[in-house]
Order: sequence, then C-alpha cells, then structure tokens
Amino acid sequence: MLVKQVIWTLLPVLFILVAVGYAMSLIIGSTHEKRGLLDGKALASYAAYYPVRVKPDGSLTLDATRFMQAVDYFSGQPESRAAGELIYIGQGNSIALQLNDDEKNRYAALLKKPAYSEYKIKAQHDPLKTYKSIVDGIGQTLNGTGVEIVLHDTRNPLKSVVAIQNPITGRKIGDSNTNFGYELIRSYAATEEEGPNYVSYALTIKDGRKVKSSTIPIYQDRNLIGFICINIDISQLDGANKDAESALIKAFASTSSNEEIHEVIGNTSRNLLNSETDK
Repeated sequence: MLVKQVIWTLLPVLFILVAVGYAMSLIIGSTHEKRGLLDGKALASYAAYYPVRVKPDGSLTLDATRFMQAVDYFSGQPESRAAGELIYIGQGNSIALQLNDDEKNRYAALLKKPAYSEYKIKAQHDPLKTYKSIVDGIGQTLNGTGVEIVLHDTRNPLKSVVAIQNPITGRKIGDSNTNFGYELIRSYAATEEEGPNYVSYALTIKDGRKVKSSTIPIYQDRNLIGFICINIDISQLDGANKDAESALIKAFASTSSNEEIHEVIGNTSRNLLNSETDK
C-alpha cells in the first residue's frame, strides 16, 4: 500500500535531514569561542542530588529539599559541570520561590561564583538555537502529516520542550519531558560515552492512539544537552480508514508556492560536466 511505503520511508529521510543539520551545527560551533563549559560529571549522574523526580502519574516535579541538598554538597566541591546544571534547573524553574530566607542565602552564595555565570540564563550562543531552526523547518515541511517533531532541552527536564511542530501529543513549548525521557537522561549521564539513538519504538498516548517514535540525543563536547524526538501517528494507518490515508497522501503532496524559487535539481555541476563530455 502506498501510504505504508510513505510512512516506512519517512523516518530514514528525517534522520538524514537531522544528520545534515547536526553536521552544520558542528561547523557553526567550531567557529565560535567555547564559553562557560565546565568539566566533570553530569548532575543527573548524582542519584542522591538530582532534584528532578518522577511522580506516580509519570509527570516530573522539582524536589526543593533535594535541590538544597545538592546546593550544600556542590558548594563545598570544586567548580563543576554538575553545579552549573543545578543552577540551570533552579533558574529555569524559579526555585527561589520555593525556598526560605536561609535557603535563598545558601543558593545565592553558589550563584555568585563567576564560573557559573553562563548557567544562570540561556546565553545568546545557546547551542540548541541551530536545532530549533532544523526542527521548525522539517516540521513545517511535514505539516498535516501527523508527524510530530520535538526538540527537548535535557538540561531542564521540567520545561524541556523548546521547539515543536505538528503536536499530535498535545504538548507545547515549555512543557516537561516524559518519564521515559527522564530515564534516558539518567541513563546517558551514567557513562561518559555518547548514548545511542532509540529508533522506531511503539508508544500509546493518553487518548489511545498508537505512535511510532524515535529519540535522538544531542551532545555538545560530549555533554548531553537535548533530544530530537519524532512521533508518527500510525493509529489510522491500518488500511481500514481510507479517508485518513488519502488525507495523509494529500498532505505529503502539498507544496507552497514561491515565485522566487526556480530550482532545477537535475542541473548539478556533475551533470553539466557529463553533458559537455558527451558532446
């Protein structure tokens, strides 16, 4: 069936696009001075001090008590990546509103250390900026196809969604990561090696729809900073709903008109060279 061939071939195409974007980001990143990067293990590798917790319903929450335990621990340690990531989570979730005066003072003392200045706010050279453009461009290309593409900032799991297109799961920018995403963050933090992609696994979302998903980790200098997640709604692609399949094919075939674009892909320099040689 044509529609199934489209779905099965779609994911590799997306991976190629993401890989190209990733390579571009490496080139762009190499032209900028590295700033604010600290050595050491990820905060998520410290089980006793990681302040993000999973509630019984699967949602994520910030544990203020554990956050302060982490503040006290890292305040007595050399400057480290983990302490910077703790500050990133705290600032991103207004942790000060949950602290008493004494706790605020202890947290403020950690914030004053110059090494952590880059973690207090999202810097202008945010490494995920390039990926936002990639996610938006791919997602807009696939508009109406039931293919959701999401960019997560894994440094702040509680507000991790920083870009999303075609939100079949109902999420929006500023929403948290999932319980599975949380487990991946903890798992990737347990080793200094870059973790694998998780490709084409099955999910069932809250309304009962079946989804085909993939999760691609994003690293900066071997530090996990994000996920690109692709979720494909396959609930109506069983051959029984012809209208849904027709709508999907129509969405794939849809193009936007732009009079300024006059591209002929076949006229590459290699083809032109071959045509001159054949004369």
